[in-house]
Amino acid sequence: MQQQSYLSYMFSALGIYAVLLPLAGLAVFAGACLVVTMSRRPSVIAAYLVFLPLPLLLGIFGTIQGFISSYMVIATAGSTPKPSDMATGISAGLFASLVGLMATFPGYFVVAIGLFIRTLQARSSPPAEYQDS
Repeated sequence: MQQQSYLSYMFSALGIYAVLLPLAGLAVFAGACLVVTMSRRPSVIAAYLVFLPLPLLLGIFGTIQGFISSYMVIATAGSTPKPSDMATGISAGLFASLVGLMATFPGYFVVAIGLFIRTLQARSSPPAEYQDS
């Protein structure tokens, strides 16, 4: 039996989530970059925090789906379930959570830094009604 590499095992365990999670992470990251660079108000950047957990939520959905498939193996096994069949569902679930976390982190980092910078800029400049024309 040929030994499978860790990366190829991860992609085969993730299934469709190997495509969905990186795409969701890229979309959230690109949106975070756009919001941070285009918006001048900290409140708009803070409102974007609603969309940031999308890859993480997809990863949690993949985790639940993987665990359900593992429990189906247990339920349909005659006497003793085969450990390799159970491990497939469990590893798919754990990898989906891991990739979801990894895809979510860059977006949070960009928004946190951008929110911090915009808040400092908003506090250092006086409000519009106090500025001389």
